[in-house]
Amino acid sequence: MKRWFETSVFLAIFISLATAPPTAAVTLEEAVKYALEHAEAIQISRQSAAALRARGRQRTAFTRPQVDVDAGWLELGDNAPENPLFTSPEREISAGASASQLLWAGGRIREGRRLEVALGREADLVVAAGERDIREAVRMAFDAVLFHRASVAILKDRREQRRAELADANDLWEVGVVTSLDVRQAKLNLNFASDALTSGEADLEDALIQFNLAIGRPSGAERWSPEGELADVADPDAVIGRLRAARGEEGLLDLRARKARAASAGAAREMANGERWPELRAVTSLETSGEEWGETDESWAVGVQGQWNLWDGDLTRARRAEASADLRRAEAELRRTQKELVAEIDGIIVDIRSLAGRIGLQKEAVALSRENYEDARGQYRAGTITLTRLGDFNLNYAEARFNLLRLYFLLREQLTRAEAVLAGAAG
Repeated sequence: MKRWFETSVFLAIFISLATAPPTAAVTLEEAVKYALEHAEAIQISRQSAAALRARGRQRTAFTRPQVDVDAGWLELGDNAPENPLFTSPEREISAGASASQLLWAGGRIREGRRLEVALGREADLVVAAGERDIREAVRMAFDAVLFHRASVAILKDRREQRRAELADANDLWEVGVVTSLDVRQAKLNLNFASDALTSGEADLEDALIQFNLAIGRPSGAERWSPEGELADVADPDAVIGRLRAARGEEGLLDLRARKARAASAGAAREMANGERWPELRAVTSLETSGEEWGETDESWAVGVQGQWNLWDGDLTRARRAEASADLRRAEAELRRTQKELVAEIDGIIVDIRSLAGRIGLQKEAVALSRENYEDARGQYRAGTITLTRLGDFNLNYAEARFNLLRLYFLLREQLTRAEAVLAGAAG
């Protein structure tokens, strides 16, 4: 039975290794670069930016020259009695062209150009924000893989510890120091450790899948695996200094995006206000018509036309009200973003300082718990403590290692958030 179980485990491991996609190690910089070129998110942000630029050109199209060309060929006929004094034409050939240029529209030309520039600035910031978000997502996914990989290493180490404890229990049982209860409990502890390792390996596989999804790797392609280890941060105080300096920074990416949105809304509001005033337009036209191309009559016109929409069913007033509300909303969003950024920066500073201090304490806890476990195992082999008591020391050591690993991950998470918040800041 034991041999059959070992054979089954070996076959399961072999099959999983044989069917798993191949992996290649990749650095964080390589992963970010690949994501910025292949991730769907960056394509979405670029297309959103293109739509904004097109909207700007659309809103200012009325300020540019307008040219129309038309042509027609009509065969004519009727069932009226023929009149000898007047011959009805059998066809009509016509062609014409007209052009116009808006000269004045109550300030709408100037504000339209300002709106186009503001929407172009918004488009640039949409792309910049998309790239910033991709970097943040890739860093998060990258660190998540490192976290689960380190967790698996701890779980493997703990399984080996449980195997060693089972061997100790068997040795002590053979010499009559402990009962078979210790042997069964040691086997149970080993099973629990093996189960936790299997779960941890599944979590690592899921993290790898999410990482490859975040960087835009195609399904079925060679899977990429992050390089490196989850470790302490060299100088968190430097990041704290940058965050403090950025509290009053006007160049932060999120603030610039809100300001560009407010500028667009302001220009749109002024354009809506300009609809109350008349338009002055330079026009020219040329037309020709007749039954035959060689016998057509031509006419032309050149001049200036004015148009004033005195009443349009309250449409213009409604547009002004909508544009004013949109501007007030954009200004409120800008003020809210300013407050939220300061609060977020302060929160990140608090978390980084707290995590850095806790990491120092947890490192000491790992060292102490490891020494305690090694001493406890020696005492168990000497028969002076129970297996249950040894298990307590084993658990303390494992929890200390997991806690330190979790603190490393949380600190790197805060640093990733800090980098995202600081995007666009000077220095």
